[in-house]
Amino acid sequence: MSAVPLHVLTRPFAIEPVTQIMLPDGIFDNALYNLQIACHYTNNSTSELTNVSLYLESVGDPGIVVTAKTHHFARIPAGASVMVRWDANFQHASPGKRLVSFVAAADGFTTRRSIQQIFVSQTRFDQPSNTYTCTVEEGTLTVSKLSAHFPASVDWGHREGEKCVCPPDFGPYVPTGMTLVWSPNPGYAGVHGDLPFSDPWWKILAIIVAIVAALVAIVAAALGAGTASFGASGTFEETDPSVKCCKPDVGAGPKKEFTVAGVASAIASVAAMVAMSDAADPFWRGQEATPPAPGEITLGERVVAKWTLPDPPNAGQPYTADVSWTYTRFTSGKEYTHTVSETQTNIHVAENVTVVTPKEVKAFDSLWVQGQFTKSGGAFFASADLYAFALFRAPQGLTFVVPMTDDGLDFDKAANDGVYTGSLNLEFAYRQLLKEKQDVYGVWRVYVFAQDVNRTKPGTPPHIAAQHIGGVFVASAIEITFDPSLPCPLKAQSTITVV
Repeated sequence: MSAVPLHVLTRPFAIEPVTQIMLPDGIFDNALYNLQIACHYTNNSTSELTNVSLYLESVGDPGIVVTAKTHHFARIPAGASVMVRWDANFQHASPGKRLVSFVAAADGFTTRRSIQQIFVSQTRFDQPSNTYTCTVEEGTLTVSKLSAHFPASVDWGHREGEKCVCPPDFGPYVPTGMTLVWSPNPGYAGVHGDLPFSDPWWKILAIIVAIVAALVAIVAAALGAGTASFGASGTFEETDPSVKCCKPDVGAGPKKEFTVAGVASAIASVAAMVAMSDAADPFWRGQEATPPAPGEITLGERVVAKWTLPDPPNAGQPYTADVSWTYTRFTSGKEYTHTVSETQTNIHVAENVTVVTPKEVKAFDSLWVQGQFTKSGGAFFASADLYAFALFRAPQGLTFVVPMTDDGLDFDKAANDGVYTGSLNLEFAYRQLLKEKQDVYGVWRVYVFAQDVNRTKPGTPPHIAAQHIGGVFVASAIEITFDPSLPCPLKAQSTITVV
């Protein structure tokens, strides 16, 4: 009997469970204690598999504590990729690459074990110096002198009378500059040192810092205290103009408004990644422009970057950043510098987003939503290309988060056809509504979000793998604006009337 043809083909990724967003490039950071380990399992055969069980067997770090759970599927279509996830506590996780063992079973086959790596970083904040450090096995990145467009205070968070009740002070901040200092461990000879995790660029660690800083505050607010996370939030230097961004919905219900806060902060923080380029970041390019003399050892590197954004950094849009950066290499012999001024463009783009829902649903049938997301050039994102989810907002404000998948299961008609589908069981929702003294009948609003997934295969050469970045929002119901005369848009892409 052969092993079940189910494989984890690309590395697992991190989802923050309060906001439901994927962390940059799927990297796990132990500043956020509670994270979900998510992965796509793919049926590589030409036949449907039945009575499938998937579970996470072990993690190669005793500091990562996983909540045991077995995922059951009555069937998985041929060629389909299903997304599964496990709750885990990373409070005592060590930074570095860690192996994770997944096990799959199905009728008619023996079990198969898939071994994949996850990337774990450690972000900490030093309040006296207002600096962050992000530690990985290859070294430490220190981030300081962060500047940003501040959120317009009257627009962020929803208000009850004169009181701002949802998250008032911690986002979204749109970064406009920072100083990055890389301390390699150990120092190295030659032009290039080891890439973090031998995969992403150094700038990804900076984006982790920016987003973790926002998420720590959001998670602490959602849970009423900072017990779920390390206190990593610092301060920014304010720049003009201020940011207006969609506010969380009034009456959105316990914790669900924080999904909007997290999405907004993640979208805003990606501006830093765009400014520092996808193809090769300032560290790599600076290294190429400053080859050290024979025998010299590089002991440290610094990038000072500033940028302006002609347009707001909205998800899926090819917005630009006018950036100037200076790289300095510190060696055992001397210092070398290289300066660049250029314009970078966001390449994480969805040319078109189509959302379809039923116009009317009878209680207590299920609500459903379908989304299609067009890549630059006209092809559709499909299968495991995206991590997508939808918010269903009840008539009186309670909000439910549901995943959207292209796996041919439940309401999704076919696997890999580029149609991502999510559904909400109204009988389940009704029980939650009753607790909040809300009703199921009336107009429900639907909001759709999608992040791209890094599908680089294990074994890809590091400088090639680093050019493939995931975790960037390509579709969002949230828009950011720098124009104070415009409204704060949280746009429902569709509505459903429950009768």
